[in-house]
Amino acid sequence: MAGATPTTATEVNTAVGQHLQQFISVKETISHDAANLAGIDLTQPPYSMSSADQTDIKTALNQLNTSLQAIDMTFIDRLSGLF
Repeated sequence: MAGATPTTATEVNTAVGQHLQQFISVKETISHDAANLAGIDLTQPPYSMSSADQTDIKTALNQLNTSLQAIDMTFIDRLSGLF
């Protein structure tokens, strides 16, 4: 159904439910990754990244995590629980 306009209530419910469940999964994954990387020095082996790369990666994940955590999940949780 990707790109197609849903033609029934079931198609709408299914598509929205899948999108919300995927969103919740991504939100949890980003939170987990940000927490795990917080205590890791990526400039040291086995990663051996530059300080700039470490900063970019951690900053990107932390900013994304902060934004995702700020989203009001009231209706997302309510709707995703229906599917």
